[in-house]
Amino acid sequence: MARPGRKRKVGERNKAGRLIAVGGPRLDRGTAELRLHRALRAGPLDPAVQRLWQRGKAEQAAANIGTGDHGQAVDAVGRAWLAGLLVHPVRDSESMRDAGRVLFMLYWAHYAELAPSGGLYSEMVGRGVVGAGAGGSSERAAKLEAALNRRLATLDDCGRDVRRAVESLCVDHHFEFGPAWLDRLIAAQREKRIGSDEDQRRLNAAVLGLAALT
Repeated sequence: MARPGRKRKVGERNKAGRLIAVGGPRLDRGTAELRLHRALRAGPLDPAVQRLWQRGKAEQAAANIGTGDHGQAVDAVGRAWLAGLLVHPVRDSESMRDAGRVLFMLYWAHYAELAPSGGLYSEMVGRGVVGAGAGGSSERAAKLEAALNRRLATLDDCGRDVRRAVESLCVDHHFEFGPAWLDRLIAAQREKRIGSDEDQRRLNAAVLGLAALT
């Protein structure tokens, strides 16, 4: 008499037949050392965190920044926000930061899935931007594309320089460092000096665009 097979696990599955994890894909935040270096690029670390790191206790040090503001240093717009560079007379900095991240997710949820293989797609899956093999309905894809196009049209109305600056800050792949103009502005702020006019112009254009998206 044959033994009964293993019971099929209950849950939603992707096209490949694999169970989809509850809560969505796991976000890869990188090693403790990487998170500490990323946070340091955005601003000075808390003295207690710095001491733990110097003593070789990187995991403990990274745990203390993960729940604080330095946890925002996962992308360029987050580093700009941490440095206090997202300043607008009407819009608050948190809303502009979040608007930039929504643009990033809409953009890459649309374009990365057009070629579901290779490094870019794997990177987006690891960061939770797109689901591995999720596919999704054509109706949902159309809604996401429409939401993206509305935002891009808003940026186009603001001018070419504004759209380029926002894409540089929010869409391009500047996870660990960059864009160069932002890195220079953050360095200038740390050293209590004024950044170049060109770098400031790009920042002002990016802020204008983010304010329009907010």
